[in-house]
Amino acid sequence: AFLDDLAYLVQACIHLQEVTGNSAYLLKAKTITEKIISGFGDEETAFFWFTNALQKDVIVRKKELYDGAVPSGNAMMAQNLLYLSIVFDEAVWRNRAEAMLGSLGETISRYPGSFGIWALLVQQITEGINEIAITGAEIKHLLMEVNGLFIPNKIMQSAVEATDGFPLLQEKFAVGLSGKIYLCRNYACQKPVDTVEELKLLLKN
Repeated sequence: AFLDDLAYLVQACIHLQEVTGNSAYLLKAKTITEKIISGFGDEETAFFWFTNALQKDVIVRKKELYDGAVPSGNAMMAQNLLYLSIVFDEAVWRNRAEAMLGSLGETISRYPGSFGIWALLVQQITEGINEIAITGAEIKHLLMEVNGLFIPNKIMQSAVEATDGFPLLQEKFAVGLSGKIYLCRNYACQKPVDTVEELKLLLKN
């Protein structure tokens, strides 16, 4: 597979987790990301090659950075790394995503039409990312309602029971709760709410 194939597969796993609440998709995304870093990572820069290091029939390895009709694999990987760095508290991945952005300098602001995903990443880092956690025994309806909202600059996780390895979900479970929604920034959370309407008010404030 090429970089684009795997980068979009990671994104698909992220979206599947947001829709289903199945954390196994995030673990799969992490595994694929680790393979991308080892097989496609450029040792001299923070970017990724288009082809795997094991592919021997390539005369010259290339790196694609421009976002055309389809966003580049590097842009998608920067987005994936930023998202997963929060999910798994992997500072190295966040640093790599920021290094990728920094390497492009002012090119993103000068030519936003060619760097659309990169520009969104700049916005996320500048304005901050909404971290949404939904926990409790009965959360399916809350998950569907939140997914029905347009909430830019967000990551979202949900679970019906305590799950190890996910910092955003830690200490957010209590026996007998039907469902709680937490809005956080840098793992610092506001008081949980019971309804999506209350979440919308928190987002406005």
